[in-house]
Amino acid sequence: MSTSEFKNIVERYLKGEASAVDQAMIEAWLAATEDSPVDLTADELSEIGVDMLQHLRVQNGYALGTEAGESASDAAYPEIKERRLLSWLQRIAAVLMVAISVGALFYWGRMFTRTRPPVVSVSTPAPVTIYRVRVVATDAVRRVMLPDSSIVLLNRASSLYYTIPFDHAIREIYMERGEAFFQVKQLAAHPFIVHAAKTRTTVLGTSFNIRISDNVRSIKVIVKTGKVQVATGLSIADSTRLLTPEQGIEINAAHNSVRAFSQPADIITSWYDGVLVFHQNTMKEVVEALENRYHVRIRLGTPATQQCRVSGNFTRSHTITEVLDAICLVHRLSYKKKNNEFFIY
Repeated sequence: MSTSEFKNIVERYLKGEASAVDQAMIEAWLAATEDSPVDLTADELSEIGVDMLQHLRVQNGYALGTEAGESASDAAYPEIKERRLLSWLQRIAAVLMVAISVGALFYWGRMFTRTRPPVVSVSTPAPVTIYRVRVVATDAVRRVMLPDSSIVLLNRASSLYYTIPFDHAIREIYMERGEAFFQVKQLAAHPFIVHAAKTRTTVLGTSFNIRISDNVRSIKVIVKTGKVQVATGLSIADSTRLLTPEQGIEINAAHNSVRAFSQPADIITSWYDGVLVFHQNTMKEVVEALENRYHVRIRLGTPATQQCRVSGNFTRSHTITEVLDAICLVHRLSYKKKNNEFFIY
């Protein structure tokens, strides 16, 4: 989407003339960026505020300036007026920062015309434009509400995207990396599909977890409630699996294989609750979870070390050294630390 297209959409949105698709796109961007910092100086935000205030005055029939268009209270107490608009301006600024460059943002107020456009006949069908909304969790878990009211809990260092309009014949999510837990709203006429690498998970109304390994060699799907159907994308006889509560599969693209496993429902989303739960997990799996939680790098000395099995629960209060001390004690291992990297041998 070009800058001019985005500007036109924002203009229609502010005037209350946006189509359902335009409105859904703007609101989706607002939701996706509402907890993101706005990287603007006070002078830059003030300049945006002036442009926005002038536009709001024009669109509401006021003349520019305090004499004809500004109320006595706004003229006497401009700081009250600024406080009313500040929160809203910050959210709009966050959306603009996602969609257009900073340089274009400084001059975005120029796009607004001071005359109202002619009324367009409601019978004229508007073309449907597809927009992509990308959601990223960097240093913290994010809770995202999709346009159909389904909920996604996105683990840190994870990302996904979907398109607007979203709730047409099929609701589709594309996972790029990391881990996510889905609570899907049941809409029988609109199947919910999650694409992760070559896999495709289809549901009607359920909750389930998907994790993509860092090197995209394996993908894990585990169901908490309901049922899902997973198309593995592998060249094997049983390439589609039906999973019920507490059932999961690990799809290994490198080995062209599928491993079935089970997991108690209460620990499927333990990562979201801040608890690390290991039940006979390999050391390689444990390392991935620890690196994701503590933002460190961990190296294993030998292939045999990777196959050690680990069981145990660790909460947010446990430090990385406390966790490694416990694991190494059980398996008679040692570790060394250099900068932000641990070496287990």
